[in-house]
Amino acid sequence: MARAFLDRLPLVRAKMMPWEQPPENSLDALLHGMQVSDGVEFDLRLSVEGELIVYHDTRTADGRYPECEEASSMPDYVCTLDELLAESEFVEPWMNEGKFACIELKIPHPNSGKVGGMFSGEMKIDHMRRMIEIVDESIRPLELSSSGAVVYSFEPRLLKAAARTSSKLRFARLVPYLRPWGSSFVKRVFASPYFIGLSLPRLMAMQRRAGAPMLPAALDYLDGSKRHFTLGTTVGLHGRQLTNLTRKRKGFPVYVWPAKLRVERAILDAGLTAISDELSPDVHTLPTGEPRWLRPATQPLNDEVRRELDGIPEDEHADAIRGLQGDIAPWSELSDAERKEFIEGWKKKWLWERSVDALMSETSETSMPWEASRVIGHRGAGKTYGSG
Repeated sequence: MARAFLDRLPLVRAKMMPWEQPPENSLDALLHGMQVSDGVEFDLRLSVEGELIVYHDTRTADGRYPECEEASSMPDYVCTLDELLAESEFVEPWMNEGKFACIELKIPHPNSGKVGGMFSGEMKIDHMRRMIEIVDESIRPLELSSSGAVVYSFEPRLLKAAARTSSKLRFARLVPYLRPWGSSFVKRVFASPYFIGLSLPRLMAMQRRAGAPMLPAALDYLDGSKRHFTLGTTVGLHGRQLTNLTRKRKGFPVYVWPAKLRVERAILDAGLTAISDELSPDVHTLPTGEPRWLRPATQPLNDEVRRELDGIPEDEHADAIRGLQGDIAPWSELSDAERKEFIEGWKKKWLWERSVDALMSETSETSMPWEASRVIGHRGAGKTYGSG
């Protein structure tokens, strides 16, 4: 079916209106990301009346602390978690098509007065606990697979907070630690000692020991000169450094942010997940020249189709991709044998450690194993503003 389409590319290009990126973490952004990619990442804060709102920054543009405000007083584009979960366009792909959500819990600014300043550990644990319980209560009715979502945070006490709940969600720490105040530059300066002291292999080992299902990792660990500054084995996206990464990773999921377009294909070819700030449907060709496929997990291409698509001239990428989106069966419509064939191929290519039986136990028409390589929309459809 896919081969037939590639042999009959249309001569007339469809004219489409240019896409306008919605504000990050907005309802429109999250609906877009869940529809066009393998899932989304979004941030949650706890409003003064105890509602979870989808918002990233420690303050609003006019200087207010979200945790000190009612949800209804936030900017118009800000939605609550309940409003997001009321949208079938968001929930249906998440429940039924194997889509994924990275849910980041945000801690209040120390000056907000909500967690007792910088050194009140118990108050921070309790704040995280309340957020986890609300998330769990909100999404439990969806009956998601165990590999359908991860909850993570830069707050070091996240796992302690999770241990005080009955939640069956999976949790992971965001490391190195970024404090919840200051500019992006200041945050990175304070995080530098952690970055230097923790190589990516060490971070993976830490997450494994903590029982985390995946590692959220900054792109700096894999691309650019900074990766050479870390103590321990240097890993990367090419050559010997990629071989080092694949062998040490053994399939342990690594979610890379921000996955810039120039390295997106390398991230996916390495078997990693790309958390992308660029989810424009108008981008059909990557800066490296390859055609862009936004659903490598939930609408996977086999090796033959991938090679054929890669061989198409750049001026035909848009038509080829649009046609394949209609021709290629999504993960939810594959047979058990077809899903197993993909799992076996991915396991062999990226040296996944777990057995095929273990991987297949997490695999169905609505789920896939943690190891699957995906494209995830950062803050829905990509970062658009703010300091973090």
